[in-house]
Amino acid sequence: MGDRVFEKLANPATLRQAPIFIFAGDAQAAGGLRGLGSLGSGPRARPRKRADFLHLCRELSLDGVIDGCLLTPADAEALAVRERFFDTVPVTPLVRTNAETMIWNPRHGTYRSSPSKPFLTVPPADAGFCRQQICAVQDYNIRLGLYSITLNNEVHLDRDQLGAYLAYAREVGRTPGFDHFLEVFLPNLPQHGLSAEAQGEYVADSIVRTMSYLRQHERPRFIKTAFTTPAVWRELCEFDPSLPIGALGGARSDSRGTLELADQVIRNGGQLILFGRAIFEDECPVAICRALRQVLDGTAPSEAYEDYQRAARAARGT
Repeated sequence: MGDRVFEKLANPATLRQAPIFIFAGDAQAAGGLRGLGSLGSGPRARPRKRADFLHLCRELSLDGVIDGCLLTPADAEALAVRERFFDTVPVTPLVRTNAETMIWNPRHGTYRSSPSKPFLTVPPADAGFCRQQICAVQDYNIRLGLYSITLNNEVHLDRDQLGAYLAYAREVGRTPGFDHFLEVFLPNLPQHGLSAEAQGEYVADSIVRTMSYLRQHERPRFIKTAFTTPAVWRELCEFDPSLPIGALGGARSDSRGTLELADQVIRNGGQLILFGRAIFEDECPVAICRALRQVLDGTAPSEAYEDYQRAARAARGT
């Protein structure tokens, strides 16, 4: 199994010089038939099907610029277990182990307008996707899972979210050979009177408070959350250097905006990016990944964007 994410996490100097880049390829946990982006452009465009998306995960992993590939449980089984794809590449496979209701986004669905509720999809004891039901640690195909929470500044709602997460983290702590990382979304209910910066401060405080409840072997390997402002981000990243902080991509803006976001994240102390829609909704996913890798390695976003444009034009044949 690819170990690149683990190797960087084990070496802080390497992580600072070459931050971790994970393709968040778990979009089907949120959307449905139209949730995986499109192939082609104009009248020839069509929604990606599952086979197309699996092909994209393989293509990005083989290209060599990403460090990890986050997958839904079904896709993790397909690529890591049945196909043994990650036996042949250094890219680390990761799996989403819960799908709290805030991320449920089928067409005509209204879940996102309701408070997010915990929803576990893969119990930690099974999250390693072993070849056999009972297996030794060395038989694990996946060793890192994502758990996400959304806190809404409502006591009874947040108690349920935190209780479910703490139970999960402690079970993972008792599971040999498997670790997790934590995703913390901004509130999905309106926070009247709170600016984006204030919401970022609320989430940052919630992260460090939640971490204080966990012993070392129960803690996540890193955090994934939303970048709000440089000041909030820098304060969170500097609070506890033993816990790397990474940014989710959020809604896609444009290719230039994607590169500028990555630059802000790293320049203000972040050590990871975990981007999904910003990549698979781009007209040239391979090219935007290469440009993102340039930014993570120190290239100015403007220069990386020029390289991206050249690659995109070549792909279009223009």
